[in-house]
Amino acid sequence: MHNESPITPARAEPRVAAGASPGQRPGTAPLYAEQRQRARRTALWVGAIAVLVYVGFILSGVIGR
Repeated sequence: MHNESPITPARAEPRVAAGASPGQRPGTAPLYAEQRQRARRTALWVGAIAVLVYVGFILSGVIGR
């Protein structure tokens, strides 16, 4: 049995920035800033978890043996 009505991908509407500079496409700068902020937040969370795991190992005496 085959699928007679394939699923078509949805198209996202581009975000339009109110204060986009003339040399850029509308919405590019705010999206990149948003993406950088999310990436930075994720990196900080991953780093904090890594530090907690490291401190946990030290406190449990695994590294000190």
